[in-house]
Amino acid sequence: MSLKSTLRQATSLAWTEADRFVKKRLTLTLFFVLGTAIFAALAPIALKFAVDGLGSGQWVSVKSPFPILGQTSITLGPVALILFYIFSLWISRSFGEIRWFFFGTADQRLQRRLSRRLFGHVINLPMSFHLDRETGALNQTLAQGLAGYRVLLNHAVFTILPVLIEVLMIGAVLAFLSQPIFLAILSLSVIGYGAAFAYGVARIIGPSRDVSATQVDAYANLTDSILNTETVKYFNAERFIGERYDSALAKSERHWATFYARKSMNGVLVAGVFGLSLGAAIFAGVLQVRQGAMTLGDFVLVNAYMLQIVRPLETLGVALRDIAYGVAFIEKMMGLMDRKTEEGAAETAIAGDGRAPVGTGQLEVRKIAFSYLPDRQILNDISFTVEPGKTLAVVGSSGAGKSSLIRLLMRFYDPNEGEICLNGQSIHAMALADLRRAIAVVPQDTVLFNDTIAYNIGFGKQGSSPAEIEQAARLAHIHDKILAMPQGYQTKVGERGLKLSGGEKQRVSIARAALKNPQMFVFDEATSSLDSKTEQTILDNLIEVSKGMTTLIIAHRLSTVVHADEIIVLDRGEIVERGRHETLVKKNGAYAAMWRAQHRPENGQEVSGVIGKKESA
Repeated sequence: MSLKSTLRQATSLAWTEADRFVKKRLTLTLFFVLGTAIFAALAPIALKFAVDGLGSGQWVSVKSPFPILGQTSITLGPVALILFYIFSLWISRSFGEIRWFFFGTADQRLQRRLSRRLFGHVINLPMSFHLDRETGALNQTLAQGLAGYRVLLNHAVFTILPVLIEVLMIGAVLAFLSQPIFLAILSLSVIGYGAAFAYGVARIIGPSRDVSATQVDAYANLTDSILNTETVKYFNAERFIGERYDSALAKSERHWATFYARKSMNGVLVAGVFGLSLGAAIFAGVLQVRQGAMTLGDFVLVNAYMLQIVRPLETLGVALRDIAYGVAFIEKMMGLMDRKTEEGAAETAIAGDGRAPVGTGQLEVRKIAFSYLPDRQILNDISFTVEPGKTLAVVGSSGAGKSSLIRLLMRFYDPNEGEICLNGQSIHAMALADLRRAIAVVPQDTVLFNDTIAYNIGFGKQGSSPAEIEQAARLAHIHDKILAMPQGYQTKVGERGLKLSGGEKQRVSIARAALKNPQMFVFDEATSSLDSKTEQTILDNLIEVSKGMTTLIIAHRLSTVVHADEIIVLDRGEIVERGRHETLVKKNGAYAAMWRAQHRPENGQEVSGVIGKKESA
């Protein structure tokens, strides 16, 4: 992406996100920027007349704005001129400070709205993106992008615009004073600075991109290491990951060195333009004074302007270099914004009314074929139906394609062939929010937010009341355990829920799913990481919560699916057997072989207990 296109895209996004508050505050900021520039340009004029008056004894005479008072003109003496000079400088500085208030509040609001927009976009990106992303790299990309926006807005308001105003005003004054030589020097100076800055930007944009990329990589390394601290300590690898992180920092340091070297070289070039411009102005002024073509006040005015314009022009150069640096940071973020979100993908879906159809959760999978990569087929010709209120289990070895079914059902991915229907309607014709509202998933690895138990349960239905959360906890048989904790439902669960046991986390996950009150439950290896006793308890909870509801169970442990109304056996992405538990065991095929491999004397009582529960029901 080119510098120009990135700037255009970034500006368009910022303008779209700027609300009336931001635009009003930026307008007030521009008013004070204009006032600052005007009074900064007027101050040297007052100083010129004061110097001329001190040398000749003649003072400035101006027409009275109030002729009704009898006076047709007012003579400004040295005191008045000096006071006006001081007042101009004071008002210029004051306006400069006031503009920060309006700019700061506008900037914070814009940062907030941009952050919300970026977060919303990233969180709505498809699951394929999130499976490939690095958390630290993503965080740093967003942080750098927002910092780049702040650099662009800051320099646009406080550097580029004021400098342009001052250059135009000073050029107008020099033209009014009939000093073409100084106007020519000013023009050549502006051209010289512009050339130096353009050269500097072209030289610095490459190192800026390299700095951005290496910083993202280093931060990704840091975040990945911190998230896996437990694994690091298991393998005594603190020194190893420290060296790995230092290697990433060293690469970033080398690119920073290149960045600063080129920045310094450009600074030397700009200083050369400054020296030539100021020197030419001073020598021309001395010659003009000696020839009587200029007064001493004119000489002071011209040199004041040259000095006054040099600093903003140099600041403009710094601004352009910073903008190049900021754009390099924004480029990565704009790359994220160019990615299509899930809702964006849904816009091309089959026409429908966008609402989840009313029903009891009938699920139909019709001749599904799916692959993550073209040369690796995951599912092939999969068809089954789950009638309302019934339970279907899908079993098979690791890699058979069981979890891919859930990803297709939740539309994390779309099938290559076939379709999935809920209550007789293709899920592609439904809004994603409505589809996912109709299905509750209890995953194998329950990851909780680092917040309270109440927040994590209530996440299943945003806006739930405390009574609804407690009722869901009772259904999951964790209410009493929560009350036994020192802070009850306000207990913090820690990063990813690490302060809770595996069984407690699963019960919180069950409560969260129950609170959703869905049309259909999906249990994805929901007990695979638990010990046998806890597994049996959690299994009882799952059966109780999903009683009378359409249920899809993905399992590796067959002891958790013996109660299912139908069991499907997957092998290499294809259905090789289907039927009830007793039928499949008698069939002595793939399911029976898995059953014998898992069925040991020590867990025979557990299996019998599960079967007995189903039979008695």
